[in-house]
Amino acid sequence: MVRELFRFERDKYIHSSRMILPMVLLFFYLGFAYSMAPQYVLDSFSICSLVVFLLMLAVGVMYDDINYPMIDQTIYIKTEKKEWIFGARCMLITYISLGASAACVLYPVLVDLAGGGNLFMRPLRPEDLLSSFFLFWMIGICGGVTGLFANSRVFRKREAALLFSALLGLVIILKGPIGEEFPPARLLTWLLPPVYDLSVNYCREDYFSLSVSGIYYLWLAGYTGAEIFIYIGLMKKRRFD
Repeated sequence: MVRELFRFERDKYIHSSRMILPMVLLFFYLGFAYSMAPQYVLDSFSICSLVVFLLMLAVGVMYDDINYPMIDQTIYIKTEKKEWIFGARCMLITYISLGASAACVLYPVLVDLAGGGNLFMRPLRPEDLLSSFFLFWMIGICGGVTGLFANSRVFRKREAALLFSALLGLVIILKGPIGEEFPPARLLTWLLPPVYDLSVNYCREDYFSLSVSGIYYLWLAGYTGAEIFIYIGLMKKRRFD
């Protein structure tokens, strides 16, 4: 049943026009970012991961625009386990983030090959590509799931959902600088997804170090898992009241 629900969500999203803008913006960024050389490998991936987060946040927010209440209520009534419905939506976010991550890894590799290996300050290593893929994928999932909360069953006014999501996204990726300028803000920003923490520590060294950034991968994975659990529970509770 979960597989059928996922296919329904996937086909609904693919046949909508909501996927065009994030895709265009992603490739626009990639084309611009990797038009300059040479670059530091991990630094470029770190910055790109923040872009992926914002785009996936937008994907999660815009997902509510392709839902139809009558169809959703029918599916809700006919589905035995309600958590399957919302779990399928989280699976869709994972699926979309997977594609975005693949694009973010392959694009610079192809540009580097086309330029004779002059795009980066040093040659790419397999661990660079593998670690960056999971960096993009996990941060993308976190962004998408965060955006799913901005739906009409949580926010009555769509404008409020959009404004809140935009401000939240900016605070999340600027959590470090905000904490440095306004130390009291750290009392609240530690509650936010560790997207900034992972992206910064990912490029702390010239070469990828699992001992340095591994704990932040685990932190983000745990945080995203908690987000998914809370999202599913909240949606089940809200129903269609």
